[in-house]
Amino acid sequence: MNDAVVNGGVDPLPCGTDRDALVSLAVDGGDRALAAHAAGCPHCAPVLARARAQWADVGAAAAAPVATPPGLADRALAAVRSVRGTGGVVELAQEGGALLVADGVVALLARTAAVEFLSAGGGHLRSVTTGPGTVELGLSIRFGEVVGQLAERLRAFVTAELAPHLGARVPRVDVRVEDVTYPPSG
Repeated sequence: MNDAVVNGGVDPLPCGTDRDALVSLAVDGGDRALAAHAAGCPHCAPVLARARAQWADVGAAAAAPVATPPGLADRALAAVRSVRGTGGVVELAQEGGALLVADGVVALLARTAAVEFLSAGGGHLRSVTTGPGTVELGLSIRFGEVVGQLAERLRAFVTAELAPHLGARVPRVDVRVEDVTYPPSG
């Protein structure tokens, strides 16, 4: 018996070969001495064949194309825009001139307010986008929530939170439901 084949594993085969060594051989095929032994061993050959077949299943699953979930690209881009903004500004008139606030800052203020409001329950903020004079909040709501009531309360809360920062230039706050989550079954 070749010493390279015996590995001293917890559950060796009757020939002394460790089952984990055969699985490693099936995966990476690196140990020539073990491969030569397994080819002629009545104990190792079926274990190695089974490991190779199972690894082939893993390889096939890994090679199978995975469809992109619907809306994933839109949600990812909305998340990026909410931090970066669209390049617009909100102009705040004040004594002696105007203060320009980047719409990305407005988005972050709106996000902070929406997350605070939603921390009490009802939904989860998925995106914040800004446009000329608007902030749009994308939500995932819990099944059973009254959408109109939740949206109106959220809209009022975010508007009130933005007012001290933006004064009369508070953008219109729109709420869009992007998803519905269901309570865990059990």
